[in-house]
Amino acid sequence: MSIRIEDLYSWSAPIDIIEQYEIYFETKNFLLAEQKFYNCTLPRFGSMCQYELYLYHKSYSLYEIIHNYYRWYSYKPSNITCYQQLKHNCDFSSICLSWTEICNGIVDCFNGEYDEEHCWQLEIN
Repeated sequence: MSIRIEDLYSWSAPIDIIEQYEIYFETKNFLLAEQKFYNCTLPRFGSMCQYELYLYHKSYSLYEIIHNYYRWYSYKPSNITCYQQLKHNCDFSSICLSWTEICNGIVDCFNGEYDEEHCWQLEIN
């Protein structure tokens, strides 16, 4: 059907489908020719158009919807970067402990070594 790899990309096809199509294009492996691609239209997306965006405007692309979401709901790192598990046990000088201050060999808690406990489990994992 003269479909190019760039066409699949512009249609927001999943990357694995694009890669498999490129392999098929290069090798002419007819086993890959049996795969199906569903060209979804907004608000539906996914490998078989199984997902749907309920809040969308007809002129918005998926990229624009995601971009607008992050513009409307700004990223607040202070809510995410704090290591929440220690806040009840550990008294520390700053507002919160970052994950980089856990198991770094430096005791940051005034009332004990809570931020340096159980580090062997992290090393194993």
